[in-house]
Amino acid sequence: MTRLGALLATSALFSATPAFAQTVGNCAHGGGASQPQAVWVLFDLGSAQVRGDNKNKIAEAAVTAKARQVTSICVIGHTDKLGDKALNEQLARARSKTVAAELVSAGIPVKDIIIAADPEAFGDLSLGNLDAQQKDRKVTIVFSR
Repeated sequence: MTRLGALLATSALFSATPAFAQTVGNCAHGGGASQPQAVWVLFDLGSAQVRGDNKNKIAEAAVTAKARQVTSICVIGHTDKLGDKALNEQLARARSKTVAAELVSAGIPVKDIIIAADPEAFGDLSLGNLDAQQKDRKVTIVFSR
C-alpha cells in the first residue's frame, strides 16, 4: 500500500471517531509547577498508529491527569517537513485523534480533550536522513486545569 493509500485508509478509520474541538487557539498553555509536564508520543513515518511502546505512555498520562485533577488536555499532532503539506495536515490530525481515542479508552472524558494539529512546525529538513525527523513525528499531550 502506498503512503497516500495508507493515509486515506487512516482518514476513513478516524471519520467515525467522536467529534473533538479542532483548533490550536483553544489549547491552554499548560505546564508550570502545578501541572504535569507535557508528554510526547512518537509515530513512525507516514503513520497515525500508536506504536506499542507508546500505549503505556498514553495510559500513564491518563492516570496522571486524573490524579492531578486536570480538566483540559490538548492533544497536538505534528509531522516532519517531508511530503505534501496538505497530507501532513491530515496526518497530524489523524495522529491527534488516535491519541485522543486512547485517552478516552483510559477514562478521560471526551469533553476534556481538545484536538489540534500543528504540522511541519519543527525540525531540520534533512532529506539525506529520514530518521532525523523522528522527533517531529509526534503528538504532544499538554495538561491544564
